[in-house]
Amino acid sequence: LTFWHTYGDQEEAVLREIIADWEKQNASYTIQALRLPFDGHKPKLRTALTVGKGPDMARIDWSYVCELARKNALVNLEDFGFSKIKDQYVPAPLGTNFIDGVYRGLPDQANCLCLFYNKALFRDAGLDPEKPPQTWEEFVEMGKKLTSGDKGTYGFAMDNTVWWTLPFFNSFGAPLISADGKTCLLDKPEAIAAMEFKASLYSRHKMEAGAWRAGSITPESGFINGKYAMVFMGPWNLPKFQKSQLDFGVALIPAGPAGSSSNTGGTNVVILNTTKYPQACYDFLVYFTAPEAQAKWCKKLSQIPVNIKAYDLVKFEDPYLQVFMQQMKVARPNPVVTHFDVLEDVVNPEMEAVMTGQKTAADAMKAAARKVEKRALGR
Repeated sequence: LTFWHTYGDQEEAVLREIIADWEKQNASYTIQALRLPFDGHKPKLRTALTVGKGPDMARIDWSYVCELARKNALVNLEDFGFSKIKDQYVPAPLGTNFIDGVYRGLPDQANCLCLFYNKALFRDAGLDPEKPPQTWEEFVEMGKKLTSGDKGTYGFAMDNTVWWTLPFFNSFGAPLISADGKTCLLDKPEAIAAMEFKASLYSRHKMEAGAWRAGSITPESGFINGKYAMVFMGPWNLPKFQKSQLDFGVALIPAGPAGSSSNTGGTNVVILNTTKYPQACYDFLVYFTAPEAQAKWCKKLSQIPVNIKAYDLVKFEDPYLQVFMQQMKVARPNPVVTHFDVLEDVVNPEMEAVMTGQKTAADAMKAAARKVEKRALGR
């Protein structure tokens, strides 16, 4: 069985341990793991499938599953009884594999965004560094206190793309795409309210740094430099922030009308329709993402489990990762579209227009919905 993947050095070492364990229990099969560069895995796989030389299994970006599924390139996991075990998986990352009513893959690695905050700046502003904001109302109140023209600090800094904005939409209970994948819901009241609130952080409350503007200091750099008190960030930056000696905390995304929520990042593992051994591939991928293997994977690599049953087996010494595990439980699946980059290309300029005051949130989101249905929801 061939398995194309994009793991790093440490991940690949653990992968080979798990493969060896599976091969001991399945002596009729061996797995050849081929490592690809992450940035090049999509064109490599597209080319291989075009000439009929694709792998049996592959690890791919979460946003690539829909494209491959709609090209009939992926095996339907329902054919192997996946519905009996699907409830084991964390809903948000699993949802990125649910394409047109069936599951076409499994999550193997998941992340999301949480709220990072600078404890030193909290103290300087007279705020309790152990009590980050729990609601958007508290977030605004604290953000204003953390903003100082004299010190050149801002309460918050953010990106302005669809993926980075999903925590706002999700916490306002605003799905971007309908469940059947045919309608864009950005023109609904919840989505408009979410966009209005996000824009108000910059235009009305003056607590956001404008980090989304071209040429501005990025949220990551400004947070490390002590200019931005709060940012959205994922677990991938924990080592960098810890190395910088920054005194920071990690908290859940503040709750909106629909509670705290976040987005989903990471990768999925899929079975290609060209395989001659779909059952064996399915057996391996289920084994790879089962609680025991997930526990080994996450403990050694400090990653968030994708299997709910693994949560009881993984106890991180790093308290930040515990927060991410908690946040992942209330994250929501990302919008399912054939080409997520097209969705970004369509919606991002409309959000920019709201942030700069060129359009109201209502006008921009209505325009975005029309464009998405025309350009991004076509099959």
